[in-house]
Amino acid sequence: MQPLLGAHRRRRTSRFPSGVAPGPRRGGRAAGLAALALALAALGCGAPATNEAQLPGDDTRDVWVLVVHGAGDGPERWAAPFAAALEPKLLEPRRVAVVAYDWREAARDRLAAAGAGQAEGAAIAKALQGRALTHLHLVVHSAGAHVAFGLEQALADWPSRPTLHLTLLDPFQGLGLDFEWGRARFGRTADFTESWLNRGDGVPGTEAPVDAAHTFDVTSAASRPAGLSGSQPHWWPIDAYQALPPSLSTALEVSGAFEPQRLRERFPPGAVTQVP
Repeated sequence: MQPLLGAHRRRRTSRFPSGVAPGPRRGGRAAGLAALALALAALGCGAPATNEAQLPGDDTRDVWVLVVHGAGDGPERWAAPFAAALEPKLLEPRRVAVVAYDWREAARDRLAAAGAGQAEGAAIAKALQGRALTHLHLVVHSAGAHVAFGLEQALADWPSRPTLHLTLLDPFQGLGLDFEWGRARFGRTADFTESWLNRGDGVPGTEAPVDAAHTFDVTSAASRPAGLSGSQPHWWPIDAYQALPPSLSTALEVSGAFEPQRLRERFPPGAVTQVP
């Protein structure tokens, strides 16, 4: 078992002993009213509904993968199947906890989900504090990005912390009246942030790349299913990311290593890769 990463904040590499290096605006009055409702709701979001049973305190595994759904959703739609499909790919399953995190109660109100998500993320960090964690990987969709942001902000205040990898799947950036609120905020203190983006899906707040992330644009990917309509393309980045072969993964749990500096050199923050 490796020592707790983050004990020395300059140390930014996490590796399994047997690991291998990772491979390769809506216009009009209706929109204005919707934005105003979002702002008002965000101000009144309730306390987080963190389920401690999802994060058992007696779990001694040091690598945690949290798969987080978005607003008006639950883990059964994609997060739980995603977590189940990930389990067989784990190189060292005894070290890795994979949790399809359920925050459906806090996420039920789509208008208040951003603020509630950030409170949820902070509560998750509190539940994890004090454990001998070496690495955290959050795979989040849509408003789940606000859960990741709340966790990321809370971790930044820890005297030492695990390495942090954020995978944002078509992240919803809006908060209040600003539909690009998260653009300059998400992922700034994570060790490596990647965003999987689909453009033109009709979901406001999901069109712009995140500044601190390397963006993989899957809008025109050849593997994208034909005939997607309505909000269906908003879900396409989940499938695109899940289809990534382990040999090309940036994730510690399936590649065997997490080398943030190398990842940032290969996939620079602020840059966009068009997935063919």
